[in-house]
Amino acid sequence: MTLIPRHPVLRVAATAWLLVAVVLLVMTLLRPEIEADERAALATLVPLYFLSFPLGHVGVMALSRLKIELYAGSGYVLGIHEEGLLLWLALTVLGLLQWFVLLPWIARKARQATDFLFRRFFAR
Repeated sequence: MTLIPRHPVLRVAATAWLLVAVVLLVMTLLRPEIEADERAALATLVPLYFLSFPLGHVGVMALSRLKIELYAGSGYVLGIHEEGLLLWLALTVLGLLQWFVLLPWIARKARQATDFLFRRFFAR
């Protein structure tokens, strides 16, 4: 299992996916709401959430849990820049992992299992 897709089409798709993620990060950082420390600036990351769903949802829940633990433990509140970068990082890493590492790996294993079962079935 590698982090870089083997198939050229998947490489192009992964590159395009990463490019979209970087563009969304830049758009988020350039929004005027981010300087005013408003959460509305994070709305630009919603498409990235849907691109990385369902594992991206796990990242959002983990970030929410981290924010609660930081506030409850030490009274620290994440700034909008920190929260935006952490959210973008979690969604990007989990999305790339989900679509370009785990899904191809599961597809290969399923193909191997069906090949094995059909060879065994038709060998009778």
